[in-house]
Amino acid sequence: MIDRFSLSVAIRHLLYYKGQTLLTMGVVAVSVTLIIFLGALIGGLQKRLISSVTGAIPHVVIRQPEREPIAAWEVAAAGDGKLYLGARVKLQQQKRKIEDWQTWEQRLPSFSENIRAVSPVVEGQAFVSRNEKRKAVTVVGMFPEKHNEVVDIQSKLVRGRFFGLNGGEAVIGFKLADEFALGLGDKIRVVSPEGNVANYTVAGIFDTGFNLVDSATVFVPLRDAQSLFGVGNAVTTIGLKLKRIFEAKDLAQQIALQVPYEARSWMEDNQQLLSGLRAQSQSSNLILVFTTIAAGFGIASIMITSVVTRLREIGILKAIGATNRQILQIFAIEGTLLAFFGAIAGAIQGIALSLALYSLRTQVSETGRTAEVFPFDLTPDLVIRAIVIAVLVGLAASWYPSWRAARVNAIEVIRGV
Repeated sequence: MIDRFSLSVAIRHLLYYKGQTLLTMGVVAVSVTLIIFLGALIGGLQKRLISSVTGAIPHVVIRQPEREPIAAWEVAAAGDGKLYLGARVKLQQQKRKIEDWQTWEQRLPSFSENIRAVSPVVEGQAFVSRNEKRKAVTVVGMFPEKHNEVVDIQSKLVRGRFFGLNGGEAVIGFKLADEFALGLGDKIRVVSPEGNVANYTVAGIFDTGFNLVDSATVFVPLRDAQSLFGVGNAVTTIGLKLKRIFEAKDLAQQIALQVPYEARSWMEDNQQLLSGLRAQSQSSNLILVFTTIAAGFGIASIMITSVVTRLREIGILKAIGATNRQILQIFAIEGTLLAFFGAIAGAIQGIALSLALYSLRTQVSETGRTAEVFPFDLTPDLVIRAIVIAVLVGLAASWYPSWRAARVNAIEVIRGV
């Protein structure tokens, strides 16, 4: 319990020694500014890196597992009494179908609250041709509104539309459009490996920032892709979008136990990136720890200096009846108040600096698409955590000066011994 006498004396000390008060608050403010600035910047860089990998793919993909030929001795061991011989054949990707996708599309969201969206897809390789020019592309058949919940295309449109795509219409990337001199309303011819041919009208052109998507991907309605690749009413994959993408691997393993298909997460294909992100996070934590320690030493050193320069005042306070506990409380309150108001000032500076730099943008695409120069990820959690850490460090840093002040001998300091 803090008594009114200790609180009153602490506040008067802070107001009387204004220079020292402002200096201590400045040390804390700079530290909190650094914590918020570096935390937001490193978080933003990590978010951009993750987005550059997962922005154009589902977080979890469910597909029919690739069928492997069984060795002759394995068949014999199965006990059917027959021996099979043959050549090893690798089946084509588009032949692996999910016939009962409507059932799983309905059931998958109930598997975990982490699943944000589900999109059935027919995907395969094909050739786009126009006049004498040909190019290999990936054709993605989907329901535009559902697929956009998994891979955002609508907000990346440069011209035309993505939602409400009709049969016989396609949406392509701006690089593919430039390469074939295509515009809205132009026709493209698509030929699948099965020899099926389809003509599409360009209904939209997008710029996602992903080179492979912008230069070699064609989005068409699901039914058109099913006809093009001859998969009937089936799909080739089911893509999932998650709320917490770092739980993708665990969720994929959980789903694999409940569905008769293969479930693979983006994390399994990007181990190197994850390793880099973990190293970056550890470096970030080290920076924050050393910044916090520096702030703590700054507060402690200034408070110790304050105790040394105010020994006579402490002696007089004790002479008029102040107890050791009250003296200890006075300096603990001072340290805590300095840390709190310094942290508030640092939080304001950190937020203002982050927002000012975040507003700087640069053009990153021929279509005029812009991106932040400094990709900050400023969250309320980061600001609150920085303030709480600063206050706790201020309280801890004031403990030794408070303890030393409480042990001052009133008679000796008044005599000047």
